[in-house]
Amino acid sequence: MKGHRLTSEQWSRYWRHDSITTFARQFNTNYDGEFAEFWNAQFERLAESARIVDLATGNGAIALLAQQYAVTHGKQFSVCGLDYAAIEPATVLGQHADLAPLIAGIEFKSGVRMEVTGLDAASVDLLTSQYGLEYAEPKAAAAEAWRLLAPDGRIALIMHHNESRVVELARDGLAQVQFCLQKEELDKRVTALVKIVGEATTAAERRELKNNPKAERLRQKLNASVARINQRAARYQDPEGFIGVMVPNFMNVFAAYKEAPLAAKLKYLRHVRAEFDGFRERMADLSGAALSSRQFEALVATFETVGFAVTQRGLMHYKGDLMGWTLEIAKPASA
Repeated sequence: MKGHRLTSEQWSRYWRHDSITTFARQFNTNYDGEFAEFWNAQFERLAESARIVDLATGNGAIALLAQQYAVTHGKQFSVCGLDYAAIEPATVLGQHADLAPLIAGIEFKSGVRMEVTGLDAASVDLLTSQYGLEYAEPKAAAAEAWRLLAPDGRIALIMHHNESRVVELARDGLAQVQFCLQKEELDKRVTALVKIVGEATTAAERRELKNNPKAERLRQKLNASVARINQRAARYQDPEGFIGVMVPNFMNVFAAYKEAPLAAKLKYLRHVRAEFDGFRERMADLSGAALSSRQFEALVATFETVGFAVTQRGLMHYKGDLMGWTLEIAKPASA
């Protein structure tokens, strides 16, 4: 729970993407399978008018599951999603007709840290968080959870495990970033060539470049770099998650922006680089937040010190892969 952490603005930029979860390729329509089963089991135990607050909600993945459960089972849950980033799920996900009615039934609050929510004391029946609470300051988060929960209220968590498939792929992604952007410096090679050929926007001007020795040398170096990256891709577990996206995006400047002025080409390349810098920062953030067994037990002890009782702890698996820790704790009815 130490190390690199993204800022509110960095997460705000990410949640402006049309993605319900942080795993857009695998869970593009929200968490399913064992994840959904875990959360539905939590919702099933709630009274008809229970209040649910989802911490570090992002674009509302768990809040949406809660609202979907309420609609499907005829319950009147009050669902609220909090995030310290500037989130706008209604706008970002508004194009999805199936999500719009669910989002309309959820209260979202931006700029809210889970350590200091500003919500009323003893007003929550279930606190939820998936891949969120491990990013918080543990003692402050536990104290705030105790304050928020009504007697007999519960917390249900899924958190990053430092040996999970998620973290394994995050580290794999970081290795790809290091090779492509630091060792091969692909973005710098593309930018250097664009600065030479960038003002050639007509067919005649581009033909003239064939006689430009500097442009030809840069082109050869870039092609060699791309070849090495593609060859290296076979070493990675999920090259399509980074290399398979990065190389086409950078090289796209020579196709989609072929007739654009140099300033537009350079602006596009800066945008692409910023997107991949964001990927690198998220993967570093994720890896740094993942909990070892010792850290997980320390977090459990923090909640117990506040007064919570642990009712269930375990591991989350999805399609055979380890995906995280699970923790269920309760505030005593007599508290």
